[in-house]
Amino acid sequence: MAILLRSPFNFAKTTNLEQPRLLYWLILAIDGICYFIFLRGLYFLRKMARIFLSEKYFTKTVAISMQSSGNQFIYAGLLSILGWTLGLIFNIAIDPSNTLRIIPLFIIIIGLFFTIQSKAMLSAIEIKNENDLTV
Repeated sequence: MAILLRSPFNFAKTTNLEQPRLLYWLILAIDGICYFIFLRGLYFLRKMARIFLSEKYFTKTVAISMQSSGNQFIYAGLLSILGWTLGLIFNIAIDPSNTLRIIPLFIIIIGLFFTIQSKAMLSAIEIKNENDLTV
């Protein structure tokens, strides 16, 4: 609610509060996009889990969903690092305690793991299909 009242167009005049700079809104937009991309990656993980529960492990849909999820996590981590870096460059205290620095790196590592796992799964599917043809 406070974000809507203190918009960059200054619809609600406040006397004792500093008007936020455009950079604050840019970092807020980057964080919003980052969260959307992260949630999209979780959607692909949920889609993959649903297929796993039906006991169809080696399908291209699982591998593609895993790769899409990994890519989304990588993009979310990189965008989060971009927002954090912009805040650091322009001296904006987004996280004064500096506890959130490791989270984007962790998200990128998880994304890389899912991407590598999907490539291994695609290779396994290809080998399985070749073995099914020779029998």
